[in-house]
Amino acid sequence: MTTDIHKTYLEIEKEHKTLFRVLEFIPGFITWVTLLSPVWLGILAPRIMMFFLTFLAIYWIYRAAIHAWGTLKGLKMYYKEIKIDWLKKCRNLNFADLPDKEELPKSFSDLKHFILIPTVSESFEVLEPAFNAIWYSNYPRENFFIVVSIEEKGEEIVKSSLKEIRKRYPFKNFLIYTHPANLSGEVTGVGSPNRSWGAKHGIPDLKKKGYQIKDFIFTTFDCDTVVHKEFFARLSYEYLVNDKRLNKFFSTALFLFNNNLWKVPMQMRIEANSVTLGTLSSWIIEKTTRETFSCYSTSLQTLIDANFWDVTTIDDSVFFWRAYFARKGEFEGRCFFIPVSNDAVQGETLVKSHISLYKQLVRWGWGSIVFPISMYGFIKGKGISKTSRLLWTFSKIERHFIWRTIAFLITFGFAILTLVSKTIRHSAAVYRLPQIISLILSSALILIIPVTYFRLKIAREMPKDWGLWKKFLVYLEGPLIMLNLLTYSFIPFLEAETKMMFGKKFKKTYYTPKIR
Repeated sequence: MTTDIHKTYLEIEKEHKTLFRVLEFIPGFITWVTLLSPVWLGILAPRIMMFFLTFLAIYWIYRAAIHAWGTLKGLKMYYKEIKIDWLKKCRNLNFADLPDKEELPKSFSDLKHFILIPTVSESFEVLEPAFNAIWYSNYPRENFFIVVSIEEKGEEIVKSSLKEIRKRYPFKNFLIYTHPANLSGEVTGVGSPNRSWGAKHGIPDLKKKGYQIKDFIFTTFDCDTVVHKEFFARLSYEYLVNDKRLNKFFSTALFLFNNNLWKVPMQMRIEANSVTLGTLSSWIIEKTTRETFSCYSTSLQTLIDANFWDVTTIDDSVFFWRAYFARKGEFEGRCFFIPVSNDAVQGETLVKSHISLYKQLVRWGWGSIVFPISMYGFIKGKGISKTSRLLWTFSKIERHFIWRTIAFLITFGFAILTLVSKTIRHSAAVYRLPQIISLILSSALILIIPVTYFRLKIAREMPKDWGLWKKFLVYLEGPLIMLNLLTYSFIPFLEAETKMMFGKKFKKTYYTPKIR
C-alpha cells in the first residue's frame, strides 16, 4: 500500500477495477437499503422494523444529548484557550524536554510555518482579510512562509489582488505559483491539484534557500479563512508538546462562519451553524476517528511522505487516508480550540444562494470516495492493526447505515411501515409508538436550544438595524436543523452516493464562489 501512495485513485482503480466497483457500490447500497427498509422489512418482518425505528428514535435522543454535551464542553475549552498568550507559552518551553527532539528544529525561534493558500479568481476584498489575520497574528512574521497557488484561469485577477496585498502586508517570504489549467488526469473544481502544485513547487524553493524540512509546520486553508490571532502560536504549542508528531495532523475544532454569517439567507446560516456545532462536538466525542477537514496542519515531512494530494479526487478527507497509509495506520488527529472563520455560502440572489449551497453539498457528498479508498487500503495494506481496521470500518458503515438515514426514518419510517404492514396497522403499537417517538424528538430538539444560544455567543454581533422579530427568529434556527437534516444535509449527499454507486465519476465538481 505504501507504493500506492504515489499513485492516484484513478490509476489504482484501473489496476483493480472489479474490486473498486464493488467498494464504490457499497456506500450508496447501504444507504438505499436502509432508507427503503420500512417497505421491504415492513413486508418481511414488520415487528423487527418497528423495533428498529424505536431504536433509532432512542438513539437519536442519546446522540442529541451527547452532541449537546460535546458542544458545550468544546465551547468551554474555547473560552479557556482564547485567554492564553500561546506565544509566551511556546517561548517558555524547554526544548531539551520536548518529545522526539530529532523531529524538531534547534530552538523555537527556528520553528517556521509553511502556509499554503489555494486561489481561483477571488477579488482583493475576499483575499485581504485572510492575509490581514496572518499579519496580525501573535507569532513572529519572519517565520511565516506564505505560498499562494493560483488557478491559471483566474491568474490576472488574483495577481492584481496579491500585488496590493503585498504592499499592505510585506511578508519576508511570499511565494506565488500558477497552476496550469486542463492538466491531464486532474479533476477540476476542487483544491487538490492546485494545492499539490503549490506545495510541490514551494518545497524545492525552500530547500534551495538552505532551509531544513524539519523546521516547518505545514498548514493549508481556503483563501477566505480568517485565523484567530492566537491560531499559529496555539498550533505551534500543540505540535511541540506532542510525541510522534510526524504521525499526527493538527486542527482547530472550531470552524466559524463569521465572515458573512448575518448577510446570508437563513438556510445558509443553518447549514453553516450545523457544520460549526457538528464538527466541534465530534472532535470532543469521536477522538479516534478524526479526519482532515478544510483547515489542517502536519509536519512538512508528513506532507512529503504522503505524496501531497490525490489530484484525481476531492481533497480534504482523502489527504488523511494518504497520510494514514503512508504511516501504516499510525496517523491520528489532535485538536485545539482557537477558531478560524470562513464564508458561509452566499450567492448574488436568494435563489442563487440556495443553488450554490446545494451544489457545494453535492461536492461534499462525493467525500464518500474515502470509503473505497480506506477499504482498499485495509485489504491491500500491511502493518495496520486489526483494531484500527475494525474501528474505521465500523465508523464508515455507521455513517451510511445510520447517519445518512436516521432523520428520514424517524420522521417518515413509521408512517410508511403502517401503510405496507397490516400487522402493524392493526396493532396497539400504531397508536402508542408515534406519540412516544414524537415526545423523544421534542426532547431532542429542546437540547438544541442551549447549544444555539452558546453558538450565538461566539458569533459576531447581529446587525444593530435588525428588528426584535428578526433577531427572535434567529433563535428558532437551531430547532429548524431538523428541516435541514431532511433537505440540504440529506438529498445532496444521497445524490452523490447514488451516482458513485452507479459508476459515475466526478471529472468536474463545483467550485463555490465567494461574494463580496
